[in-house]
Amino acid sequence: MKKHINKQILLLLAMLSLTMNSCKKDWLDVNYNPLELTDLKATPDLVLPSLLESCIANNNTNKYLQQWMGYWSYYQNPPGFYEVTYFRIQATGNGTYSEPRQEIFYLEQRAHDMGQDFYEGIAKVIRAIQWSRAVDLINNMPYSEAYDINIRQPKYDSGMLIYEDLMVQLDLASGLIKNADVGKNTKLSLSDIMFHGNKLKWLKFINTLKLRLLVHQANRTDRSAYISTQMSKIIAEGSGFLESGENASVNPGYVLGKSLSKYFGLYSSHNQYGGGYFDAVTQLASNYYAHANVFSMEMLKANEDPRLGFIFSTIDEEVPAGAPEPFSQSAPLNFRGNTYGNYIDNIIYPYQNNTYVSAVGGSRNEDVVDPTSTGIIKGRNMDDWVLTSIESLFLQAEAIQRGWLAGDAEQAYRLAVRESFRWLNVGGNSSNPSLSDEVFQTWYDAQVAGGNPQVSWAAATDKYKLLMVQKYHAFNGIEPSETYVDYRRNGRFPNIPASLSPQRAGSTIPFRLLYNEQEYEFNQENVSAQGQIDVFTSKIWWMP
Repeated sequence: MKKHINKQILLLLAMLSLTMNSCKKDWLDVNYNPLELTDLKATPDLVLPSLLESCIANNNTNKYLQQWMGYWSYYQNPPGFYEVTYFRIQATGNGTYSEPRQEIFYLEQRAHDMGQDFYEGIAKVIRAIQWSRAVDLINNMPYSEAYDINIRQPKYDSGMLIYEDLMVQLDLASGLIKNADVGKNTKLSLSDIMFHGNKLKWLKFINTLKLRLLVHQANRTDRSAYISTQMSKIIAEGSGFLESGENASVNPGYVLGKSLSKYFGLYSSHNQYGGGYFDAVTQLASNYYAHANVFSMEMLKANEDPRLGFIFSTIDEEVPAGAPEPFSQSAPLNFRGNTYGNYIDNIIYPYQNNTYVSAVGGSRNEDVVDPTSTGIIKGRNMDDWVLTSIESLFLQAEAIQRGWLAGDAEQAYRLAVRESFRWLNVGGNSSNPSLSDEVFQTWYDAQVAGGNPQVSWAAATDKYKLLMVQKYHAFNGIEPSETYVDYRRNGRFPNIPASLSPQRAGSTIPFRLLYNEQEYEFNQENVSAQGQIDVFTSKIWWMP
């Protein structure tokens, strides 16, 4: 979180992030790809695509959360590895934290100076996305003085103050976008790689993002009046929220042989970025992190959940009968997982490596996306999501269940779970979502008939916990950061097991990350004023 930077370096960073590996392209070319920029005039249309891409929910920096949250597990994490021991987990660039991008403020100011209101509004939305994620991991941090070149040691603002200002920024963004003259926002339909200048979708996204921030603080009773006021503003705005099939996703124009979806490149069986291969077709090098954790897999199996085969893949090779197993696994045995932090000796247990453990579902979808693409990984040119329709419907369901929005709580719950089936395309034809609906309904009816309280609204004694359990399943491999928020704001629910490493520093999953060492070196007075930070007991501001 080093904030000492001059304007020339900031501008250079913005331009470099947009021009690396690029070639000259005519602005009027219908095949224009925002990834292929060479124009060194850092106008909003040049800065925006890279910033939007930096907002994706699943990049290489949160793979540890996939493991902490019981979704994924590597079978040979060294027992002393910092992720499995929770020892000195810092907010650094080593795979635990994505710092808010410095170009956000440049884009806001540049767009404002040029009178390009739509771009300015989008920049404020990006600010809200990235800063809220940062607060969710480290709480108080520099914000109001961050990246000010005249301040070498920025003060720390409280997480609550930051959240409240982000809500103000989203209000401003909504007004800017709603009233923008699209024609004055140069090349917006090309550089906006999320909604291509669609005002209504941006307004829905803003409202959904606001709802996310309010839901985060829902379990603090002293925030009730604030939440009520903010919900009234959202409702009065009138655009609603992202609905079924409406995902906030980015796609700068992934082209075969040139670029891949970030999620595909990191976590598919044809792994490019994590495995270091450039030929994602011929090299099979699955990311070792992106394999099943037996905890979440067993929950899916216990509920006979059809999503099992879409959230996870089947194993590549069958385990020989009578083979030694480090722990038991339930049928069907063509889906297998690992336990987190439990180092597996390959000599003693030769059938617990990645060949015999399920990977991310859909990971063999190596072709371009089409209506038959299923699972999480749908193809090498798939969109990278920022906020999915699944999350939007679960947020709305919780808001209805809490009485913030009008509606039927049971119906909202069922629609949210059904959206998970649609998003995974369990029916096999995304052009006909009713096929996925049929799979959902058949399964749900059977679980209701069996009185399963982990699925059936009628059978559940605690409706809120049922909603959270199904949200947990729907986010498997998709949105671990929000699962981590839910886990902490709901009092460590679901009861996800801590790492099994014998060298772990604590017996529970941490509440937060530490500030990094650079802060103590360059901004010691302000960071030290935050007090002694304990990852197991120091709470994020929205935790009750």
